[in-house]
Amino acid sequence: MDMQSRRELIDRYHSGFDAVVEALEGITSDEMDLSTTGEWSSRQIVHHLADAETNSYLRLRKLLAEDDTLIQAYDENLWATKSWYGGPIDGSLEVVKAVRESSGALLETMDEEQWARVGTHSVNGPFTVSTWLEWYSAHPHDHADQIRRARRGYVV
Repeated sequence: MDMQSRRELIDRYHSGFDAVVEALEGITSDEMDLSTTGEWSSRQIVHHLADAETNSYLRLRKLLAEDDTLIQAYDENLWATKSWYGGPIDGSLEVVKAVRESSGALLETMDEEQWARVGTHSVNGPFTVSTWLEWYSAHPHDHADQIRRARRGYVV
């Protein structure tokens, strides 16, 4: 990945939390649990983001610290059906914010040797730090779009 592409993705990574907060702005309690057909509710999305960010935090650090590390997949749809996805979102939003701030600061200090690190994803095979950045720079933006869709055309 060239330096300009990396910089653009890092900037996108930094703006991910704000994109989610913006998508949630003014959401009502009733809207929080509504969704478009086949998609998660806004509440489920926020809790999923907390889980995904926590996993992303560990994944990046494993890539940087452990040679030939295994990045384990998890069943995000299964996690979304569990009881903790029905509670208040404030704590989950704080998790997303804190992880983004910590990992974002780390991204700003990494050298080329760190950017070259590679592990193996249990489903997708070779997994680089650049792959990690591609995934997680887009992830909250994609879910912010999903929240906006749920708010525009929701069904019970």
